[in-house]
Amino acid sequence: MGRLVRRGVGVALMLVVSLVATPGTVAAKDAVPDARKATIVTSSAPYVLLPMEDYSGYQPQTRCRRRAKTGVLVLADWLVARGGGYGPISRSCSGSSTSEHKESRAFDWLLDANDPAQAAVAQAFLDEILAPDDTGQPHALARRMGIMYVIWDDRMWASYDGFEEERYLSSGCRSRRRCSPTLRHRDHVHISLSRKGAKGMTSWYAAQGLVVPVAG
Repeated sequence: MGRLVRRGVGVALMLVVSLVATPGTVAAKDAVPDARKATIVTSSAPYVLLPMEDYSGYQPQTRCRRRAKTGVLVLADWLVARGGGYGPISRSCSGSSTSEHKESRAFDWLLDANDPAQAAVAQAFLDEILAPDDTGQPHALARRMGIMYVIWDDRMWASYDGFEEERYLSSGCRSRRRCSPTLRHRDHVHISLSRKGAKGMTSWYAAQGLVVPVAG
């Protein structure tokens, strides 16, 4: 088991930062019943002086990092504050499979697709991060957050594919019928960040009041 730690970004929130995900486990007990609480502001106003990020390419895990970086912690805290559903960031580095969890730049937001209220929270998040901002920039928040891809409820949205919705089935599944809710991402929303997003080096984090490091 991992350990629960408190980490505050504006408010103290409970997060699991070193928990190995257990297939079939749903722990979204803190999800709020009102999807309106998950509303995200898509206005370009906070970003007037911050250029829009390009779409992130695919950046697979290449090393093991058990300590989560600033960006993924800020985004995880922000999601939990609005929709409940604390969940794992880091994962054991054992095994040959690759995962952004092993670099601590992915967050599993524990929401249940079978619960209408929790499913509405997840859909509200997807609708708003993939919406254009008020200047017409497509997928505005997803790009500013440094989101590389999202998987939820048998579907995937990837930056490197222009965030087009695609049907998703894990390579560990023989079929949807013979597959666990966890591998189908029906008990959590998986969010993988680019390396810049994980470090909090994109414009959304700057708009939250974080200092964006200068790469060099």
